[in-house]
Amino acid sequence: MSITSALLSSRSGLAVAGTRAGIASENIANAGRTDYVRRNATLSSQTTGGGVEVSSIRRDVDGALQTRERSDRAQASYNQTLSAGLALYTDRLGEMGTPAALPARIAALQSDLDLMAGTPAATGAQRSVLNSAEELVRGITGAATALGAAQDDALSGLRNDLTELNALLRDVAEMNATIGDAAPGTPRRATAEDARDAALDRITEYADVTVLRQADGRIDVIASGGAALVEGTETHALSFDATTGTLRAGEVDVTPGRAGVRGVSAGSLSARVDLVTEVLPGMSRQLDGLAAALVTTFEGADASLGAGQAGLFTDAGAAYDPAAREGLAERLAVNDAVRPDAGGALWRLRDGIGAAAEGAASDPTQVLAFVGALESAQSFDPADGLGASNTLADYAAVMVSEHNVATSEAGVRAESYAASAAAIAHQRSSTEGVNVDTELQDLLSIEQSYAANSQVISALTRMMDTLLEAV
Repeated sequence: MSITSALLSSRSGLAVAGTRAGIASENIANAGRTDYVRRNATLSSQTTGGGVEVSSIRRDVDGALQTRERSDRAQASYNQTLSAGLALYTDRLGEMGTPAALPARIAALQSDLDLMAGTPAATGAQRSVLNSAEELVRGITGAATALGAAQDDALSGLRNDLTELNALLRDVAEMNATIGDAAPGTPRRATAEDARDAALDRITEYADVTVLRQADGRIDVIASGGAALVEGTETHALSFDATTGTLRAGEVDVTPGRAGVRGVSAGSLSARVDLVTEVLPGMSRQLDGLAAALVTTFEGADASLGAGQAGLFTDAGAAYDPAAREGLAERLAVNDAVRPDAGGALWRLRDGIGAAAEGAASDPTQVLAFVGALESAQSFDPADGLGASNTLADYAAVMVSEHNVATSEAGVRAESYAASAAAIAHQRSSTEGVNVDTELQDLLSIEQSYAANSQVISALTRMMDTLLEAV
């Protein structure tokens, strides 16, 4: 090797050592940042002079771990949002076995009617029946109100999710533009890729997506079903039509769970769309079904009623109208005809809600008819999903149980996916994160390389000086 070649090789070694030292220093400076990926220098031989050079700066990214963590985070976010959204309602609905739960309130009404049948003239027994009826109505209307609040909260959260998600999609498109303009392996490009990956991590909290990488370093962000959300530097903004329950990316339908749609299926946005369009409306239909059965059960068992006359339980004071079933649970009320504070009389609980005058004080016939109706199976709409025939108490028990189970199961799934995502994140941190001890060891190695190349240059300088002196 000539002196010139040795000198060029040592100079390139010094330059490489300087670049590597700068990378290690940057790694150490950013060790506390969760969105920072460790950098490494890729070395290659120089085409002339026989030295080495830093050909690129490489980010230590594990793509497989990224994909797995993002998938689990999307599922955790979906189930956590679903559980929290349902809890707004089920906390008011009450748990099975508690006095506040609807089955217990129906049982209390049935028990008080049984006692009244034994003492039909007792004002205290009549008052107990009225109180139980009003408690049952409060339980159903309170649950309906909570359902409405949960629906409003889900819709508000959905709009917030859309705002945040669309902003993140725009961030990805902007980072794509920066990455496309930056030379591969440069610090500018690595910084932009860090920012883009951080945005993608946040995106998966709202929606499950797939990333397609292009040759120039840009990416396309695709909904799990296949619809494009980001194509290079172009975004397809998400929007929601509350009237039709349709979620769109640009003009493409991406509504979760809709047949033939290339949509999303996880993340908080998907959960809120499901809550608004399917889950909460389905629970509302079941609650309305219970209210309808309660009204018609007491209308059918009351021999004192004429055509179109309301029974003990009413639709805001009116008789049941099948065409107005929707929202009945929120309008349910006890008939004023039996409420003394509204001008009614308690004796109608014994003689029938439509009775114009008091009957025999000891006659329990009508009370026993109410008791028998509560004990008998009633018809329900099979489309509500809880069967076509059941007693009121059993229907309420199945409904309350299923609604609470849906909440708790979503919570359990959320915890499971969150734990899995945390474990994968720890693995990613080991691969992609900065270990300060390792960086310090690299700095020692770089220092030794720098010193060795400096010594070679010093030796070559002395050699050249000696040769020049000999001339």
